[in-house]
Amino acid sequence: MARVSVIIAAYNNEKTLGKAIDSILCQTYEDIECIIYNDASHDITLDIINIYKKKYREKIVCINNPGENKGPAYARNCCIEHAGGEYIAIQDADDISFPKRIARQVEFLDERKDVAAVGTYAILVNSRGEVWGINNPLCTPAKEDWVKGPQVIHASTMIRKRELYAVGKYNDNLRRAEDYDLWLKMILKGYKIETIPEVLYQISLDIADYNRRKLQYRWDEAKLVYRAIKEMGIPFNYYLYTFKPLINGLIPSKLMYVYHKHKFRKNIPKKISL
Repeated sequence: MARVSVIIAAYNNEKTLGKAIDSILCQTYEDIECIIYNDASHDITLDIINIYKKKYREKIVCINNPGENKGPAYARNCCIEHAGGEYIAIQDADDISFPKRIARQVEFLDERKDVAAVGTYAILVNSRGEVWGINNPLCTPAKEDWVKGPQVIHASTMIRKRELYAVGKYNDNLRRAEDYDLWLKMILKGYKIETIPEVLYQISLDIADYNRRKLQYRWDEAKLVYRAIKEMGIPFNYYLYTFKPLINGLIPSKLMYVYHKHKFRKNIPKKISL
């Protein structure tokens, strides 16, 4: 039984899924399994998964949903339920993990028994292969930081499976912000979530990603922030952060795209060690 279970929720990812799977199969840490949930894709995503499954029978597990699309939270929960690993590593179907990612995270969690989940820095690349910059969240965020928004890059995280079950895994009812909901549940339970200050992950991002961020999803996020502030018992002035997701939702997607492009570009280092 593999010690690390990498889980991928795939939906119409025929153009990118192969590279995502290859990046996992090329990890320097080899004691892994890769569980992929095909969430009612209309393209050849399932065919791609089956090609890899046939070639890497001991590494690849395919869960196929031929019916109605269930969303990423449901898909990841199904993968977690099939996972044999002690550690669960998230991988998005359109992203790439650099070769040392899994090894560094296993090493970190083995040494830091007090940490429930750990992410990494990530390089941001658009559909034309142009580098936006580096997303470098706080390495050890305080409890209060979490009401300002997610303090870890979800797709880059490795999580202890025991702690995932302790908080009830992902909320199947959420189509967006399911990752933020998970982190807040973990923080409220007293778990630590940190980030390794190394670029070990590549995120593919484009204007289409911003077009999907509907106001309804922002409202769901605002409710999460309100609940977290209330349950954390932190100062009253933090309630202002409840309005942040709603304000962001009113800003045109193209403007947010340009803003983030310039924001992350400031973090580009002269050299990235993979």
